Amino acid sequence: MVSDTLRKRPVAGATGQQRSQSTDAGKGNKVDGDTSKKNETGSKRSLTFAIGGVLTLLGVAGYTFMRQPRIDIHGPDVPSSTATASQTTLAALESVATKRDDARKRLDGLASKERREEAKRLGLLTSDEVDAILEAHERSWYVSTGSDAPRLRVDTNQVSSNAPIEDYLAWSPLASTQFMFGVFDGHAGYMCAEQLSTRLAPMLSESLKAVDKLIAKDGDKLIANDGDKDLAPTDVGGTALKLRREAPGIAWDRVPLALTATFVRMDHELVTDSLAEFQRTRDAATMDALLGPAVSGSCGLVAVVDTEANEVVVANTGDSRALLGVRLGDGRWKAVRLSEDQTADNANETARMTREHPNETSVIHRGRVLGGLMPTRAFGDCRYKWPLDAQRDLFPTLYERGHRYATTPPNYTTPPYVTARPVIVRHKLGPNDKFVVVATDGLYDQLSDDEVVGSLGQWYDARSAGMEDNSLTTQDENAATHLVRAALSTDRLGRRDDTVIRRLLAIPPPHSRRFRDDISVQIITLNQ
Repeated sequence: MVSDTLRKRPVAGATGQQRSQSTDAGKGNKVDGDTSKKNETGSKRSLTFAIGGVLTLLGVAGYTFMRQPRIDIHGPDVPSSTATASQTTLAALESVATKRDDARKRLDGLASKERREEAKRLGLLTSDEVDAILEAHERSWYVSTGSDAPRLRVDTNQVSSNAPIEDYLAWSPLASTQFMFGVFDGHAGYMCAEQLSTRLAPMLSESLKAVDKLIAKDGDKLIANDGDKDLAPTDVGGTALKLRREAPGIAWDRVPLALTATFVRMDHELVTDSLAEFQRTRDAATMDALLGPAVSGSCGLVAVVDTEANEVVVANTGDSRALLGVRLGDGRWKAVRLSEDQTADNANETARMTREHPNETSVIHRGRVLGGLMPTRAFGDCRYKWPLDAQRDLFPTLYERGHRYATTPPNYTTPPYVTARPVIVRHKLGPNDKFVVVATDGLYDQLSDDEVVGSLGQWYDARSAGMEDNSLTTQDENAATHLVRAALSTDRLGRRDDTVIRRLLAIPPPHSRRFRDDISVQIITLNQ
């Protein structure tokens, strides 16, 4: 069997899951234990043919060169690093692509046990090749928050295991001192996560404006009021109004209400409105575009950082995670969770599911919703939401068109079983709160919360002290790159060695999914 350095670590609170849509590989997936790969869509920047071709070979681009590389972060003014890749970096990436292609030929067709043994015998990547992979999609920039307010520093990175990667990142300014940072981890196809990465931020801005109208009418309490007839029930403002009417006497805060309304309305558009539109037109030419995002699914986590109010509000649907790095008075670092993973391992989620579907013993089966879906909350995933008659009507055609998850789960009697309504955490930022980590579950498969914050804290301390010894702690200038390197250099016993990452990154997709997931990270450094 494969050595311990190749295995995912059994981290508390982490799950070894996988995403979705075309080539089977691995186990522990979010959807039914199957793996599929997204047909990724492109970044907004054009790259040279050489860069695009190499990235395609490495599994970080779309299936054709005409579809540009999708490893990217959606948002304004984000610097591009791959467009200026050096010839040395290109040569290293080409070498990695060649090695992985050779390794894939050795691994394809082998049974599981033999494949794991063969993976153990693959050659290691060089340190230069590892650096080229880690630096290919790193980004760092500063966000101005006004003349009197401190800046935010943002570091992001993504490293794929799936081919192509299935994670999306997004950021957006909401006001001069208020910013949104999101991670969207797709499954059962790429289309739902892709839609979230481009549409959710504008909807959140619209939602905040709608909530401000409610505040102007009712004051800061935002308690249910029947006087808001001008808000249409079909828009995000109407969704906000409906939410507060569902809980009479409960006071909502501005940002939590806007976030909740945005998540709920976004999912309604993806799942319910798209179904109604297709049923109205029955236009086969629009079927994939309309219903593809509903058939696929995605987890979604959004953090809203407000430097004027000194707070961060996190909305989470699924199993991505947000952490706060706190510097204690004695110099130690403390990890504070700003979200909870929403899976069957969460007792609160299991209790909710059982309460909403009484007398259904299979509502959580084998640790999954109806035995299939790992997260208990998600966008899309219409197979857990659509009425049964709609599934019977459309799923056979959708399946024939390549939507392999257009199938009805067993014991499907009282839908919907999955919700996109987020769980909200609001935290008042203090002087010792130094950074926020927003990441997909691939990071937490490798590192515990304390290891994430501790490793990142060491990076901050070393850089503050001016240390530049090219060690694991100081060699990366990008905080997200440092964290990804630390995660992939750590074996299941917590030991760090660069041979671990050199071996892990040598294993080609789809076989790499047995050892690691896609990792996407955003780090927001406060008070810069």
